[in-house]
Amino acid sequence: MLIMEPRWIEISCPCLPEGVPVPMQQHPTYGAACATLGSSLRYFEMRNHTGQLLGAAQVLERPVPLLGRAALLSRGPVWAELVPPSVRRGGVLSLLERLKQDHRIVAATPEPCDGADPLDGSGWLKAVTPCHLARLELSGDAAEMRARQHGKWRNRLVRAEGAGLEVRQAPMPENPGHWLLMREAEQACARRYRRLPPTFTAAWVQQGGKKSARLFTAERDGETVAAMLFLLHGQSATYHVGWSGPEGRRVGAHNLLLWNAQNWLAARGMRQLDLDLIDTRNTPGIARFKLGSGADVVALGATRLSAPGSRFFAVRSRKAGNGALSFGQEARP
Repeated sequence: MLIMEPRWIEISCPCLPEGVPVPMQQHPTYGAACATLGSSLRYFEMRNHTGQLLGAAQVLERPVPLLGRAALLSRGPVWAELVPPSVRRGGVLSLLERLKQDHRIVAATPEPCDGADPLDGSGWLKAVTPCHLARLELSGDAAEMRARQHGKWRNRLVRAEGAGLEVRQAPMPENPGHWLLMREAEQACARRYRRLPPTFTAAWVQQGGKKSARLFTAERDGETVAAMLFLLHGQSATYHVGWSGPEGRRVGAHNLLLWNAQNWLAARGMRQLDLDLIDTRNTPGIARFKLGSGADVVALGATRLSAPGSRFFAVRSRKAGNGALSFGQEARP
C-alpha cells in the first residue's frame, strides 16, 4: 500500500493541535483581530495518512500596491508535540513554497525547531536577523518560580511587597481609548520602542471576549501607580503593554504586578508567558527587567522574504527595523 507524504491542505476555519502552547500570532483571536483591521486570513493543516493532525498554520494576507498579494507566516506553523524536527523543517519550507504559488510577496518568521532556525540553508533570503524574546515558564509552585528570579529582581519584589501597594486584576475593557493604552503610547514615543496600536487591543478583546485579556494594576493610597496588560491564548499568555508612574518605578510596582500575574496565570493552567522581544540596544532597562524575572531567552528564526526585488526590500527592512515587512497592525513578529 502506497502511503502519501503528509502535505498542507487549505481549510476554512482554524484548527490547532491539542495540548501545545500556541504563540499569540498563530492563535485564532489574533487572526480575527487582524481581520477587523484589514487583513485577510488563510488557514492550513497537515495530517498524516491516519488523519492525525500534525501541524497548523494561520497566514495573514494583504494587497501591496503595484506588486500584488503578500502573505505573512508569523511564529508558525504550530506543531503537535511528537512531530519530529525533520518533518517540521520540511513542513515550513513546503508551506512557504505553497504560498509562493499565489502570492508575489511571502514573508516568514518561524519558530525555532530543535533549537535552530528551520530555514537555515533553505536558500530563502534573510531579510531581518533573528529576534530574541523572553519567556517565563509557569511550571512548578510559587517557591520554584520565585527561586528562578535573579537576586536583585527578587529583592525589588520584596521591597514592592512591603510598600503598601494594592494589586487589582480584572478583564480589559473593549476600549481603544483606555487610559493605559494612551499612557503607554506616550511612553513608547518617549522611549522610542515599537508597539501595536490601541485599535489592535480593542479588536483582540472584541474577538476573544472578556477572558482573552487581563489587566493588573497597582494602587497606593487610592492612586494607580502602575499597570500591566496580558493577552491570553490557549495555554499561553503574552505581556502586551505596561505603564508605570514615578512612584510605581520607585517602589518596583512592575515586579509585584508581574509576579502576581504569573501566579494567576499558572493557577489557570497556563504553561508559559511570553514577555515580548528583548532589545538590549534601545531599551536595556526593560531587557534587564524581563530577564531578571527568571525568563529564558528564546531565539526566533530569521525573517525570510521572497518578493520581486527581494534584496532591495531586505536592505530596507534592516534599516527600518523590520518596518518594510510590516502588515500594518500586525507588524510585531
